[in-house]
Amino acid sequence: LPEPMERFGQSYGYILYRKQLPAAVSGDLVIDEVHDYAQVYLDGKLAGTLDRRNSQSSTLHIATTGPARLDILVANDGRINSTRRMRGESKGITKSVTLAGQPLTHWQVYPLPMTAQPAAYGHQPATGPAFFRASFTLAKTGDVFLDIRHLGKGALWINGHAIGRFWNAGPQQTLYVPGPWLRQGSNQIVVFDLAPQSASPYVAGLAQPILDGPVADQSTKKQE
Repeated sequence: LPEPMERFGQSYGYILYRKQLPAAVSGDLVIDEVHDYAQVYLDGKLAGTLDRRNSQSSTLHIATTGPARLDILVANDGRINSTRRMRGESKGITKSVTLAGQPLTHWQVYPLPMTAQPAAYGHQPATGPAFFRASFTLAKTGDVFLDIRHLGKGALWINGHAIGRFWNAGPQQTLYVPGPWLRQGSNQIVVFDLAPQSASPYVAGLAQPILDGPVADQSTKKQE
């Protein structure tokens, strides 16, 4: 069975579970208590997303015409710090996975803790989760707020410093960048985006934060 990320010595970031499906199959993929957000791929193509906020047992119907590679990329979105649910607050796939009623075992697992600034190479258009790297030049430095409205869901680094995470679900639309982490002259930004909004995403510096942004999901239950 797949195991939580903590079994691999990981506490933060992302984790990828990979399984080769040997033959054509059609049915429900059921992940029992995915923590917290998962994107499911068949042969590198997005089949759907599963969000812990919607239910503790997430289901997605999938169908293949032959052997296929099943990838489940799970994001750790933060830990619950109250109630009895703290006791089971592990991350990744925390229980089991079944497909068409049959358990899936013998997974390949790739921990992606993102504890240091990752490298980002290549210039091909992004069609799925991707790293983006760019540079910018400053004549002088100072505190700034980074406009992240054109990004999807992921994490961002500037000059090797982890600036923060982002999600276009809202309401947060800016990230604070401390002036001492910026340099006169050349600076580098690296973005990891699970769901790029375009092949060429962009950010911009602002003097003030954007407050009271819209929230895609107004349900109190789903926002816990």
